Amino acid sequence: PVQVGFTPDGAKVYVSLRDDNKVAVIDTKAKVVLARIDVGRNPIQVHATRDGRFVYVANQGTATEPADAVSVIETPTGKVVATIRTGAGAHGVATSTDGRYVFVTNIVAGTVSVINAESRTVVATFTVGRGPNGVTYKP
Repeated sequence: PVQVGFTPDGAKVYVSLRDDNKVAVIDTKAKVVLARIDVGRNPIQVHATRDGRFVYVANQGTATEPADAVSVIETPTGKVVATIRTGAGAHGVATSTDGRYVFVTNIVAGTVSVINAESRTVVATFTVGRGPNGVTYKP
């Protein structure tokens, strides 16, 4: 396990299993693993949307073979409904408070990608310098 992300109601926690290329879904009350979902290579940070409908997973890859994608898990079904290409070494993830945008740090590329949550496309990329790690959104 590398990182965790809770649904807003705290009922489930999503845990990145980097070496398995999966995300585990845990019922926090029953303390049982409900599922292991296949995502991209070497998932790192996970972030649930404020409405709890989706979980965004940054797939970082390795230092020698960085990945460049974010997997979008639909929480009611437990399925990956989209894979969005960002930048090399996708690492940190945060969503805007209104849920319209997702921000992803790309640790190898030195950028932050902005994803439109509705269209599931990258709408902007900002160069921020070497090794951007985590990200937080504050309006």
